[in-house]
Amino acid sequence: MAVFDLSEINIPAYARFYNFIETKKRFNSNYDIVWSFQYKLPSTSLSGNQWPLTQVGFTTFLTTLTAPISSLPGQYLGDSDPFVLSGAQGGGLITEGSNVIFDEDSKALVVNSTTISGHIVKIAFDTTGLYALSGKAGRPGVSYYNTHPQSLIIRDFRDNVLCNVSLSSMNTAFSSLSTDDFRTLRFRYANLGRTLHIDFRESTTTLFTPVTSFNLGYTITNFDELDNVYCGFSFCTPLSNGAGPGAGGVALSAGNFFLKDFHIEGYQGGSVLTETITSQPLTSNPNTNTTTVTNVTAQ
Repeated sequence: MAVFDLSEINIPAYARFYNFIETKKRFNSNYDIVWSFQYKLPSTSLSGNQWPLTQVGFTTFLTTLTAPISSLPGQYLGDSDPFVLSGAQGGGLITEGSNVIFDEDSKALVVNSTTISGHIVKIAFDTTGLYALSGKAGRPGVSYYNTHPQSLIIRDFRDNVLCNVSLSSMNTAFSSLSTDDFRTLRFRYANLGRTLHIDFRESTTTLFTPVTSFNLGYTITNFDELDNVYCGFSFCTPLSNGAGPGAGGVALSAGNFFLKDFHIEGYQGGSVLTETITSQPLTSNPNTNTTTVTNVTAQ
């Protein structure tokens, strides 16, 4: 496994990291997108239940790219290099080696500010909480001491950290990522990007239990490429070399991790469908003239 020469990404040579995007179907985010998968992280795969003994994190995301321009491991959990994201603010795209990317006419590639190029929203489940860390090139985030073990972290299309909380604070039934049986996670991206619903289901029941309904605080209706949205997944273990607070210089890799039944539903098509709803006109009784009578006394 490659060792990365980036000062803030320190992972051991035995680290494992994966990233994939389902490209067979593209969805229109003007409509709700619902996706789910089943995962299993057995207790036998963990050398300890608390950070920092065993480090593992996985994310799921919506993106406009069929393949990432770059994908960093460790606490980035597959995110693009922040220098690439900085191109979305008007700069040229550059590689991880700080080389500007040019087209065949020798013009620097610049991301259109009205086009989302990369993930729209990314949801991370992280035993360390390190995915919420700030980073290079102005990557938004928190300090080490504001991370949470066994956490849920959400980043938006500008890479801002919108949510950084422990799982147990939202639902005590889902306080740990460890599960000896397959657990289903389901996500619903709704209302033009305003709301994200997350729920889960254990293998012993057919009912889903809410984790959170999170108000993302923005809408993406003014951006292009909203009809070219794909769903993806990334995984990494461990996330660091154990240099975090209280880690004692030890970071253990998780054992077997199982993923299956990655399923996505949504509207596929470029046009936004509208429908005019008509109804029968309301009926009303005609006005009737009346005469006011005065000087009448009731007996």
